[in-house]
Amino acid sequence: MKLFYVVSLAALAGLSGCTTVQDDVKNNRDGAIAGCVKRVELSNAKFKEHATAYMSVTKERLPGALCSRLADGVASGRINQSDINGLIETGQLTAKFRFLKGH
Repeated sequence: MKLFYVVSLAALAGLSGCTTVQDDVKNNRDGAIAGCVKRVELSNAKFKEHATAYMSVTKERLPGALCSRLADGVASGRINQSDINGLIETGQLTAKFRFLKGH
């Protein structure tokens, strides 16, 4: 499961370049989600299997659902650049990321 979170969050975080994820979502939410969706679509089958099971979505809905939920988490302040960086570095999921399940 750690791979799932690291890859998915890296998909959103990788869009930021010199800006923060918060800036990307605030200034161009649709663009941030679109870039994330492309990266998720290109991810490997094992990642997609883990992600669909964890989030209880179909393979077809995965990219949009995952990226939209990540953007919502950033926009609502549930997660920030520091949270994402920490997760990418450690692979450790904190309680902050439970919202990805959609509950």
